[in-house]
Amino acid sequence: MARKKRANPHETQAKISLVLSIVGGLSMLLLIVCVFRHFHFSEFAALYVKKSLRFYLILASTVGGLACGGIGFFLSLNSAGQKRNNLSKLAWQTFFIHAAIILVTACVFILFYFARSEVATAASG
Repeated sequence: MARKKRANPHETQAKISLVLSIVGGLSMLLLIVCVFRHFHFSEFAALYVKKSLRFYLILASTVGGLACGGIGFFLSLNSAGQKRNNLSKLAWQTFFIHAAIILVTACVFILFYFARSEVATAASG
C-alpha cells in the first residue's frame, strides 16, 4: 500500500502568505481611499466625522492591513529559502510585498493621525 503524500508545510505557508498579501493589500487600498477622499493638501487636514462609517473603516483597514502584513511577513520569512520548498520564490516575493504593505499602511495611518480634523455635526434632538 502506498503512503499518501503529505503536503510540505513550507509550501503551505507560502500559499497562506499569498492569500494574506491579497487581503492585506486590499485593506491597504481601502485605507488609502478612505484617508485621501476628504484630504485637503493645502491645509494639511484629513476631515472626518467621529463615529461615522468612514472613521471605523479607517481604523479597521489599518488593523487589518497591519495584522495581515505582520502575520504574512513572518510566515513568508519562515518558508523562504527552505531546501524542500518548491515555492521559495513565491515566499520571497510575498515577503517583500508584506514589507511594503506594512510600510504603506503605517505611513498612511500616521499621516491621518497627525492631519486629522474632526468635523462638527449638528446635534439632532
